Amino acid sequence: MPDGESIEAALKQRGLERVLEPARFAGGDTLSHLMADLSTIDFATLDRQLATLQTEPELSRGEISPPKIMPSSTSEEEGVAEATASGLEALRSGRVALATVAGGQASRLGFDGPKGTYPLGPVSGASLFQIFAGQVQRLREITGAALPWIIQTGPENHHATQEFFFCRNHFGLAKGSVFFVCQGTLPALNSDGQLLLSNPSSLFRNPDGHGGFYRALKSAGIFPILKSIGVDLVYYCQIDNPLVRMGDPAFLGFHLDSQAQMSVKVVEKVDPDEKVGLIVNQGDTVTCLEYSDLPDGFAEQRAADKSLLFRAGNIATHAFDLNFLEEMAEAHLPLHVAKKSVLSWDANVCLTKPQAGIKFETFVFDALPLAHQVMVQLCDRHEEFAPVKNRSGTDSVNSARLAWDKRTRDWLAALNGPKPADGLTEIAAGHVYDLADLLDQKPAVKLSCGNRYLVTR
Repeated sequence: MPDGESIEAALKQRGLERVLEPARFAGGDTLSHLMADLSTIDFATLDRQLATLQTEPELSRGEISPPKIMPSSTSEEEGVAEATASGLEALRSGRVALATVAGGQASRLGFDGPKGTYPLGPVSGASLFQIFAGQVQRLREITGAALPWIIQTGPENHHATQEFFFCRNHFGLAKGSVFFVCQGTLPALNSDGQLLLSNPSSLFRNPDGHGGFYRALKSAGIFPILKSIGVDLVYYCQIDNPLVRMGDPAFLGFHLDSQAQMSVKVVEKVDPDEKVGLIVNQGDTVTCLEYSDLPDGFAEQRAADKSLLFRAGNIATHAFDLNFLEEMAEAHLPLHVAKKSVLSWDANVCLTKPQAGIKFETFVFDALPLAHQVMVQLCDRHEEFAPVKNRSGTDSVNSARLAWDKRTRDWLAALNGPKPADGLTEIAAGHVYDLADLLDQKPAVKLSCGNRYLVTR
């Protein structure tokens, strides 16, 4: 740990020494506490943050074109059956770990707690974590493999997430098979490039974005653990999509058969204004263009058949070669700037108050251009994508529940059994992986209560 003199020298070298003034004014142990906090700063990354403020975002280079897209896992198109078989082989042989990013809070949903604890189940009120845990459990049963589950938390919800799992006996999953890793933080700055404080003894920091996933794995010592048990492939998804196909065999199979280092699932965009990033070819690489950064008119371009020319919408589902993941933990991914009002310390009035701030974050998909080979696969929106981002309206709690209900009714209709009653439907978490799994268990499907279906084994 650097000493106080070296920290102060590093601050002076960058013109940031004024951050010490409130602590000196407060007296007591305040300065020593602040110095301890400052000692954890990665000054090389801080220099990158300061440089980012001084430079304009780099314009896209290279000709942009639509990427090659593999067919969805639920289709009967050529190659899907072979990819599914390849992915199942990898799962059964213990080569795969599952990872879910769940670092956010559910405040935008009007709920106090980690987003994964939100009670989304249309009938049961099952939390997002319970829904995902059910997928993990059923996939373990189907494959007979351990399939370690990594849950990436954030500084605000790490302990609350661990407690949530502990109080529910990890939803029946072996405790040692679930790993919690916490993403890091980056110090925020003001418009003059000065460090902000939460109070005189500590910096104001913000989570480092979903691109912090890579370093979170390294910091938690996950890489050697996975290697020791034979894992060389990681499936990645985010907690806000209850229709996700955890560890999708076809997706993993296409990834392996393509010899990809990183793969991505996409949904076909039909509305140019849909708020998802676009996966495109840019020169010789595959990359993701954020919807907020697209040039005017870009998203509206049409192909000869009048469909959107660029329609590969990113749904934040990936597959990674483990060695590539480890490389990305050392990579300098681009820093993205978000100018927001933050609650920080105002030395003029000795109070915490809203002030203009600049937050920095990294994005997981910025690793795509660094991969030598990328596979892009389509997903069926009705089968796999219903994000929960808002309290109401588009991509909301209600729209996700309705999408879940529609998928459940479609699955039950395929059984040619009694039609569910009016109201929302749900198949209990952990009882069914997908439609094929449901059809295999047709005689065991029973109605529990209120349109909640169970599979009796």
